[in-house]
Amino acid sequence: MESSKPMTANEIMEKLGIKSKETLRGQCLDPAIKQGLVCLTIPDKPTSKNQMYYKN
Repeated sequence: MESSKPMTANEIMEKLGIKSKETLRGQCLDPAIKQGLVCLTIPDKPTSKNQMYYKN
C-alpha cells in the first residue's frame, strides 16, 4: 500500500490475494487501523461504500 494513494477494500483484497471482505477487515484492516498504520478516507463512516484506506 502506498501512502499517497488511497485504495478500496477490493483493491487491497486483490493485492493480498484475499477473497473475503470479512477476512480482510478482521485480520488485516482492523488491526492495522488500531495500530495507526492505516487510515480511513471517511473516518466518520467506516462502513461507507466509498471508503478507501491509505498508509499513515
